[in-house]
Amino acid sequence: MLKAQLHIHVFGDPRDRIKYTPQELIERATELKYEVLAITCHRKVIFSEELRIFAEKKGIVLLSGIELRIEGKDVLAINITKEIENTRSFGELRAYKKAHPKCLIIAPHPFFIFGSLMRKRLIKNIDLFDAIEHSFFYTKSLNFNKPAIKIAKKYDKPMVATSDCHILKLLDLSYSMIDAKKNPESIINAIKNNRLEIYSKPLSIFKLIKSFLKMLITLKFFRN
Repeated sequence: MLKAQLHIHVFGDPRDRIKYTPQELIERATELKYEVLAITCHRKVIFSEELRIFAEKKGIVLLSGIELRIEGKDVLAINITKEIENTRSFGELRAYKKAHPKCLIIAPHPFFIFGSLMRKRLIKNIDLFDAIEHSFFYTKSLNFNKPAIKIAKKYDKPMVATSDCHILKLLDLSYSMIDAKKNPESIINAIKNNRLEIYSKPLSIFKLIKSFLKMLITLKFFRN
């Protein structure tokens, strides 16, 4: 089983002011025994052969990724090429996926307030998504993951736990364990076939508010 974190932002994200570099992320992930990472900055692919090799030397498979803005909604795309950056519609994304069948499309935080797909948009495009995100951001009494879990079960979609990391200290709040060989193709296939387990537990109200405020100050529109 490979410990994986598939929703992470780093320095250079066009939308967020992230302090840590991709290299610092990889160093921290090594300490936490991660074996799979996907850097998913907003509208920008931050991935290079140099970074891939750096991660490989640490025992980590680094996957290319991005958090797209599709018709006003957030969508994660993993194991992709840089040309995906200009994708803005579900039609364009569907065409990209057809041309790149080894990519992975995830619905992130689909029932949260900002940038969420919400029920109608998610169901309308359910064929496009390979998995649905189980977000770290919840408590026992306030859990927006519940409707996402119902849809995942109804449409037989895997749930992928992530930390949506903007602050390195929060990297290990929620993650997935994937039953795959240590290469991109095996990892993507394992996720699509639901060969994974999610590790996530509810936050206390105090930790949820504290985490939210810490993430909020990374947003450029908030800082400006």
